[in-house]
Amino acid sequence: MSNNSFYYKKILVLDTSALIASPDLIKTVEDSSVLIPIEVLEELDKIKNYRDHVGQTARVINRILDSFRKIGSLYNGVENEFGSKIFVVTNADTSILPGALCDTIDHRIISVAKMSAQVFDDVTLVSEDIALRVKCDALNVNCCCVKELNLPSSAGYSGASTIEVEQSVIDTLYQDGEIDPKEFGFNGHYYPNEFIVLKCGQSSAITMNGKDGVWRKLQLTNNSKKSKIQNIRPRNKEQLMSMELLLDPKVQMVTLTGMAGGGKTLLSIAAALEEKQAGNYNKIVISRPAESTSKEIGFLPGDKKEKMLPWLQPIMDNLKVILGERGEAYAQMMIDKGDIEIEALSYIRGRTFQNTILIVDEAQNISIAEAKALITRIGENSKIVLLGDLDQIDSMIINQKNSGLGVVVEKFKEFEGSGHVTLAKGERSALASFAAKVM
Repeated sequence: MSNNSFYYKKILVLDTSALIASPDLIKTVEDSSVLIPIEVLEELDKIKNYRDHVGQTARVINRILDSFRKIGSLYNGVENEFGSKIFVVTNADTSILPGALCDTIDHRIISVAKMSAQVFDDVTLVSEDIALRVKCDALNVNCCCVKELNLPSSAGYSGASTIEVEQSVIDTLYQDGEIDPKEFGFNGHYYPNEFIVLKCGQSSAITMNGKDGVWRKLQLTNNSKKSKIQNIRPRNKEQLMSMELLLDPKVQMVTLTGMAGGGKTLLSIAAALEEKQAGNYNKIVISRPAESTSKEIGFLPGDKKEKMLPWLQPIMDNLKVILGERGEAYAQMMIDKGDIEIEALSYIRGRTFQNTILIVDEAQNISIAEAKALITRIGENSKIVLLGDLDQIDSMIINQKNSGLGVVVEKFKEFEGSGHVTLAKGERSALASFAAKVM
């Protein structure tokens, strides 16, 4: 392959760690020539069978590359939908590096970037490996991490829009319970179950977009008794929207994101208890990553249920808020009866959840593969609730762009059976809210 075949003068050389951190990078990067050294493919082949995030992500990357291969030649370059061209390159040459550097995969990858920089002005090696980036700097090779590319977040959808209207629109909504936006000249694109906040001066109203395109008043605001669930009343409009989705039987999947203390877990558990007591579901299943990287539970003593209990304490804390001091005892009674089940993410695969509401807390730390495994387990008359704060990702290999939760929010916004809300206001305490904003 000649250098003249590069489609753009902006060159990005990707190492293995960059692809693992952001597997969609090769699909979403814009207006660049993206070079993947063949040594990276060798590393992906070695780790594809790992039974963790890394192995799962390596398999995802291989499938993405295979999809490009079916379009064209990775040797000559395959263009993605954002105008970049993807190449697999085989011309690494460590002889251009200082003699003290031995022939390793990292050094071969660096050599690809250094050779490209001899021809093109704008060449960057993208890596999450700090040691590799330090070597690049010493060798005068431009480098950065994935975050520094300033790629758009995959979780930009907030679940709600605000528009200015005439007072007559709000009056019609309160009178009829619904409005057809086209009759009032609103021709924008709105997603299924998206909330539209109508504002006119000091007046406002919240509607939800139906699959027929009609905006309807929220059920909770139509019934003041319903707006209080298990002694929990929404404190802001985002919490009201969240509860509307959690109690809507037509919505099979709810994703709630936002700052710590926004009420995601509290509202979800309250709604689940309400639905269970009403007989709408037979069981509540609660799970969360056992570790920040969602690996195996480890060697804690006891059976699976006992191992999960330390990570389930936040759930117990919320039950105390909902049910008072009897909350923990009540929850233990429901666990013993099988009405509440504690499940580790490691054991979700292969199961099917029927007549169940599945709550996954701290879902910002799950991978795309884990998110898919969870959602594809949902059977008839069941609901899955994914909760998390995309600004508090603990995993070293997951970021906002490749977080399973973030990807689900974006991918499912067109699906009629799902709904999303971003809770932007903390209600835990003034201290907690301030800390979430500034730290």
